[in-house]
Amino acid sequence: MSTATPALSALRTPLPHELPVEVVERKGIGHPDTLADGIAELASIRYSQHCLDVAGAVLHHNLDKVAVLGGRAAFTDTDGVYDRPLRVVFGGRISTTFAGHPLPVREILEQAAVDHLRTALPGFDRVKLELRHETTDSSKFPHWFAPRSLDDLPERRAAFSNDTAYLVGSAPRTATETVVLLAEAWFRRLPWAGSDIKALAVRDGATWTVTVCVPALAGHLTSSAQFADAVTAAAGELTDLLTQRLPGRVTVVCNTRNSRTGPLSGQYFTLSGSAVDYGEDGLVGRGNARTGVISGAHLAGNEATFGKNPAYHVGKVGGWHADEAARVVAAEFGPCRIALLWRNGAPYDEPASIEITTVNQAPPGAAEELVRATLSRTDWMEDLLSGRYLPAVAPVEELLADLERAAG
Repeated sequence: MSTATPALSALRTPLPHELPVEVVERKGIGHPDTLADGIAELASIRYSQHCLDVAGAVLHHNLDKVAVLGGRAAFTDTDGVYDRPLRVVFGGRISTTFAGHPLPVREILEQAAVDHLRTALPGFDRVKLELRHETTDSSKFPHWFAPRSLDDLPERRAAFSNDTAYLVGSAPRTATETVVLLAEAWFRRLPWAGSDIKALAVRDGATWTVTVCVPALAGHLTSSAQFADAVTAAAGELTDLLTQRLPGRVTVVCNTRNSRTGPLSGQYFTLSGSAVDYGEDGLVGRGNARTGVISGAHLAGNEATFGKNPAYHVGKVGGWHADEAARVVAAEFGPCRIALLWRNGAPYDEPASIEITTVNQAPPGAAEELVRATLSRTDWMEDLLSGRYLPAVAPVEELLADLERAAG
């Protein structure tokens, strides 16, 4: 166990809040990668709930191999029609039977895909959709994905890490992280805006530069000129809003390709609200982290969460412990980073290492005590199945309140 010293030095990795330059990205809820994350996560939640209902435990599965393969829409100036379907491919491994009885796996997964796409894509009803199943039940253990009884689920006796992995939790969210979430939410509330909104914010000292890419939803705007006017107006309002709440200068720019490649590039009209209309693909784990953003400053590794088994998989359960530990420590000692390493087969209350970095001085052993108390918790299942890591757009009002707290 190692605990970093509170004083900023060469021996201590600075927290994101302390960096002179911080870069954060958000792939919106309609981005192809976020669509894949959301489908995988909802499919796992629905499957887990069904397993609990019929078997009394979550059966073995990992659905973190979902692919969203873009369709193709033939466009007029501001409208269009699908002539090649959007395809969702389910990969990974999953138990299809319990005690010899089949489980409705295909139905659960397909309904989860439809429900999430309907939530994430404002133009879903205009999408042609095709669903494919490439999941398997292969394993070196003969009954791992075909349990005869609950005795074939060894993690029920004591959950353990299924792999060696390094998980990091940071709290609270930085102002820059909140800015990119707010940028998406700000545009997403507009009826003409699609949901494949991508935002990238750079904080250089106390100066923020926010770049946003926003698609238009067919049927709401009649020309590229009207689209440009709507984007400009919304960006100006967002700039004013952020300027009132952040301590430094704020610049918001949108759809920057327009100014460099001519007027045709400004015609970013979509049927679904997403670039999947143009054939863009998405895969689980290529986009946002558990936090909902992409922030290299957290040094959080590349362990994907979405679609993984909530009963014991380290990518999900370990991530939950890291996040909860960071939340508890931050409540006592301010901004912090908690890094946890588990080796394959280790119980969750026995990590191989714990690293604690806090901005404010903590009494010796106090932060570690909070972390270890969190690691002893076993109540993660209900929280995970409630949709804690399911991609969503937070309300503007909630994000504004978070920004005021983060900006001090």
